[in-house]
Order: sequence, then structure tokens, then C-alpha cells
Amino acid sequence: MVQSHKILVYIFMILMLISGTANTLTAKAMDIVHSEGSKFEHPYFQTATMFMGEVWCLVIYYIMQWINRKKTKESENIPILWTKDPPQKAGLYKKMGPFIFIIPAFFDLLGSTFIFIGLVLSAASVYQMIRGFIIVIVAIYSMIFLKRRLFRHETTGVIMITLGIAITGLASVLYKASTAQDPVLGIIILIVGEALSGGMYVSEELFLKNVKVDPLHAVGIEGLFGFSLYLIILPILYAIPCDDSKMCHDGKVEDFVKAFEQIGASWELMLLWWGTMISIASFNFTGISTTKHASSLARSTISAARTFLVWIFSIIVEWEEFLWLQLIGFILLVFGTLLYNEVIIFPWFGFKESVQKHKLQLEESNNKVDTITTEDIENFRDIKYDSD
Repeated sequence: MVQSHKILVYIFMILMLISGTANTLTAKAMDIVHSEGSKFEHPYFQTATMFMGEVWCLVIYYIMQWINRKKTKESENIPILWTKDPPQKAGLYKKMGPFIFIIPAFFDLLGSTFIFIGLVLSAASVYQMIRGFIIVIVAIYSMIFLKRRLFRHETTGVIMITLGIAITGLASVLYKASTAQDPVLGIIILIVGEALSGGMYVSEELFLKNVKVDPLHAVGIEGLFGFSLYLIILPILYAIPCDDSKMCHDGKVEDFVKAFEQIGASWELMLLWWGTMISIASFNFTGISTTKHASSLARSTISAARTFLVWIFSIIVEWEEFLWLQLIGFILLVFGTLLYNEVIIFPWFGFKESVQKHKLQLEESNNKVDTITTEDIENFRDIKYDSD
């Protein structure tokens, strides 16, 4: 059972890595495509696009629910006896149910807005590497709010990732990439965005442990909440005048009308726009599934590992030049990620023993989840099923 669970986690991680990389590249590509006489630089519109992509998860969830109900009727209403979902807890969790994921959606809304602004001001690989700072944020939040203990190999991995991010940031300041408008301001805004996104990661893990919810449903609720708010926010930003060329465009904080005009006038932007929506839906579904089956910190390390693919692609398409300082930062970041996720295990300095203790803790946790209690059986007996 433990081995199959680990394989499932790795599948989610790989899919998260692929879709996350695609999302970063499509979002950055949109920023540098010219249409209607100017670049497509609409960070707030892109944030709304992200939430729109998440709403598709809700659509898929309800379609799957309809299919499952149809199959259940055809199989004479045979119930599912066992699930790895947590027991539903009382209080706020019971009152709000799946809608409690509006809270992480709020963190996501604020964090993503800052992050997309940072993406406009930064090079794609620097943006992705600085996003690795989420690991440090989530590690701190996890220890404070989830009372999680970090093992030796995990702590070392987090430290290495932090050093890698610091070196990468230094390279961005010293050697400004051609696609970076303001690397210093971009880094500051990205770090603020990561601090807010960390709240989403940890709150999602907390709620997934206390609420019975399908990951698709949770992502869909977050998307619906965020997109609904942005339907109000975008017209307000459109009405606010702004002359700062770095932060605003066409004399407005966000000209979402022109964003639609640019997309309609360019098939490249249209493809990238849909690619952004599809990739973010996949990325968030596999991400929250990784949180559910592993942890928010494990999810954040995989998010940081996207750096390699983004960095290589950015050099190939000449978005930026190869820098040795970036390479050093990248090696530290990826090596720290592999160490944290136990892909690399040091046989010295107690690292091997640390990994063994962590695996033992995971096995004990999985055994607790797999156990069907007497209360579960009694609840099952009380369920009434309609006959055809």
C-alpha cells in the first residue's frame, strides 16, 4: 500500500512539473508577443486567466460526478466502502465544507497578482528561480501552523535551495536579461507574492486534512471565487489612470479591453492564452493532489524544480544569455530539491538515518489513514439507498 501510494505521488509530481513549466513559458511568451502595436503586458488580466483555468476544473469535476452517478445506477447502487479522505470534522469545517477553500483562494488571488506583475518585470528563468523561495516560506509556515518537524535532509535541502535562489537573484541584478524590465523591483514583488502564496499552500494542506473534498472540486472552488472577484476588480483597474510605464500600460492600471483586442488580433496570443488556462488548471490540480497525498512543502520543492526546464528553454529561444553564476544557483536549487524529496540520499552525517525516520513516520501516518474505524462502519450501515 505504501509503495503504490508513493508511485501515485510521483505521478502527480511529474505531471505538476510538466504543466507548471508549460504555464511559466506560455505566460512569459504572452508578455513579449506584439499585437495591435504593443507588447501584451497585462499581469492582472493574466491572473484572471489563471482563475478562469481553475474554473474549468470545477466543470470537469461536475461532469465526472454525473458520469459516476450514472455508473452507480447501472451497477445497482453499489457503494464505495473505503476512501482515503479524512473524517469530516465539526465546527467551521462542517459549516463551510468544500467552500472553506475560499480562504486559500484569497491568498492565491493576492499572491498570483504580485507574481504576474513580477513576471512582467523579470526574465522567465529568474522569475521561476525566485519562485523557489516558496519552499522557505512554506517550511516556516509549516513549522508554525502545522507543527511539522523538519528532518535533517529536509532542512539541508531547504538551506541549499535558499542559497541557490540568492545566487540567482544576484545574477539577475548584475546581468540584466533582455526580457527583464526592472530585475530589482521584479525580485522584490516576486518575494512578496511568494509570501502570500505560501499561505495558500499551507492552508490547503490544513483543510485537506480536515475536509472531505476532491482535489478537482477544491481547485474549482478557488478558481470560481478568484474569477468572480476579478470580474469586479478588472473594471475598477481599467478606470484608474496611471502614468508609470513599468507598472501600467496605455495610461491605465489594467486595460483589459485592449487585452481582448490583442488576443483577437493575434493567433499566437490566442494559442498562448488557451495554453495558459489549460496548463494552470492541470498544474493546480496535480499540485493540490500532491499536497493531499504528500505535503505542501513537497509540492513547493517540485514547483521550484521547474527551474531547469524554464532556464534551458529561455536560453534556447534567446530570451536570455547563459550565465555561470545562474548555473551555480541552479545546481544548488535542484540538488537541494532532490535531497529534500529523498531522490538523493547521503550515506554520511546521519542523512541516511534521517530519511529512514521520515519514511517510518510516513508509514505510520498512512496506516492511520487506511484504518476503517467502528464509527465508519456504523455510518455506512445508516446509509439508505434508493432502489430502482
